[in-house]
Amino acid sequence: MSDATTIIREVEEFYRAFIDGFNREDTDMYLRSFCYPNGMLSGENGMIVNAKESDQQRFYQEVSSDIQSRGWDHTDVGALYVSPLTETTALLVADITRRKKDNSVLESGRYCYTVRTDGGVWKILTLTAVKPPF
Repeated sequence: MSDATTIIREVEEFYRAFIDGFNREDTDMYLRSFCYPNGMLSGENGMIVNAKESDQQRFYQEVSSDIQSRGWDHTDVGALYVSPLTETTALLVADITRRKKDNSVLESGRYCYTVRTDGGVWKILTLTAVKPPF
């Protein structure tokens, strides 16, 4: 039985490793970080369901191409907030900053995730981008 402190630490470690892998452009790690199916929630598009890994890979390639075309070099993690829901699920809110090679800010954002354990490993079940200024 996990306590809240353990869940918070595990989810924070999972997310920092997720962003580290994203920065290294480790596609396999990125794809293993999601449950299948998973959902991307957007006010403009509603819910996009990635039923299988190939759907998630298309999404990753679109995001990667977009930010790289604008000069992205790496993403920093700012504030993290984790709220355990059960022993196997949690909410995660993360503030991130995408940076260029000269460390200038490309963009900043806030993302909300629902994560759950799958075979003892934390994975992303839903992802929602919070649009500025919210």
